[in-house]
Amino acid sequence: MARNYAIVLPGFLVVLLSGNFEIGSWGLQPRPVVKVALAHTERRMTEEAYAKTNGFSPDEVRRRFAASGVLRCPGGASSAQVTGARDVITTVAHAFRDVCKTHTSPDKCIFEYYLGAERRAIPLSSALWMGSCDDTAPRQGRGDWAVARLALPADVTPYEFSEQAETLVELERILAVVGYDIEATGKTDEDGPFNKTMQECQIRDVRDWQTFETNCEFEFGASGSAVFRRWGQRMVMLGVVFGDHHDKKYCPLGGCEFKSRTWSSLFVTLRGEFKERLLATVRQSAAK
Repeated sequence: MARNYAIVLPGFLVVLLSGNFEIGSWGLQPRPVVKVALAHTERRMTEEAYAKTNGFSPDEVRRRFAASGVLRCPGGASSAQVTGARDVITTVAHAFRDVCKTHTSPDKCIFEYYLGAERRAIPLSSALWMGSCDDTAPRQGRGDWAVARLALPADVTPYEFSEQAETLVELERILAVVGYDIEATGKTDEDGPFNKTMQECQIRDVRDWQTFETNCEFEFGASGSAVFRRWGQRMVMLGVVFGDHHDKKYCPLGGCEFKSRTWSSLFVTLRGEFKERLLATVRQSAAK
């Protein structure tokens, strides 16, 4: 599928381009909390709104989530994040391929992120690993993951992940961080500034050992974004979003309650081959 628009299958939308946890959950230093009135239909928060709502310093939030950015390839863009090492990123396979067709060479792509107010861009190397693709089951999502190497290390703190096997827990509170959300403040993006957003939501339906649904809400740009769980006082990555169910008959105006396979987001879990490949790539990196 092309990466600059969405293809709607019966009852299914593949996300293409494009909160509140306990204070201190993500290693941030709390400030006096100032609650912000948020519209029911807008659950996604910019870094500034998230900081203000949770009583954090905006600079703290920007530093903590600097690893999330945008992956730009010929034909479109998606979200990605620096994971495990400063020259390793995780995202979705459909950022590089159209269903099961020949994929885009990663060295034609760049990863962009913000260091404070400065936007930086790093080309990808030719190293790319993706999940296997099955033409007969393109909606399964199990293989819609990708691990890639940057040509140079990013100047950010990589997101952590657990080496232990992940166990999915329904109703567990999670944090979704979108690196590329061009609609967050009503802006469009022509290689100009892009928005980063975060939202707090829940795991709502565990489909199988490697995919699950949540009540997070996404728009164009979210594919490849990471979701995190609290692991003690650490924030660890649990998986990446590969699509969503977005039934406009059920919810014509947006902001509706979760309904499995009708109004939900879909994630591939960091398990199996996905985790094995990420672990191997991180261990080979000298840019920890």
